[in-house]
Amino acid sequence: MNRSSSLRFLMVALFSGCTWAQGVQNHDIFVSAGPMWNASQAIGATNVTVASSTGSNLEEDFGYQVARVSAVSLLLDVSYMNAAPGGLKANVPVSNSGGTSWSAGALGLRLVIPVSARLSFYTLTSGGGGGFGYPVVVGGSTPSVSTNGTAHGVFVFGGGMDVRLSKRWSIRMDVRDLVTGKDLSGPGRNHVLPSIGVGLHF
Repeated sequence: MNRSSSLRFLMVALFSGCTWAQGVQNHDIFVSAGPMWNASQAIGATNVTVASSTGSNLEEDFGYQVARVSAVSLLLDVSYMNAAPGGLKANVPVSNSGGTSWSAGALGLRLVIPVSARLSFYTLTSGGGGGFGYPVVVGGSTPSVSTNGTAHGVFVFGGGMDVRLSKRWSIRMDVRDLVTGKDLSGPGRNHVLPSIGVGLHF
């Protein structure tokens, strides 16, 4: 089990243990996935360009209700996001296969507004940190592209809809923007993450 998987397992165990110990039933777990893409990216003051790529993202969210007014709920939201934008390709040789995959975790709030017995809309905002890669040019007169890794803070905002199938299960459609340092794991600061998945409510 790698470090990222171990951390997720520990957080889930602690989160679930605490809520069950308190007899709390107002929490949920969501797992969703969707596409991920990066536009082409020029590296610094060089003539090297990293090609655009497409890949996938995986999201895991854990919600704990902290307040409720009428039918509107406010939840503490713990989320883990992983993305693999695809292989690293450039207009010069690539010297390793590190690519620009990344993973991040964030803690924040999710506001849920039901519009019917089965349909709810929500918005969320959170902050945290993650591990990212960025391309660098190495090799002097015979340049090639490599990747370095770094840790950086993140800010997440977005929202979506939750369609309840039964008391326990739902389908969730989500779009969020993960904002991090400039040109980390892709050009610019924004990583738009659409996804669809299933939720368990208990």
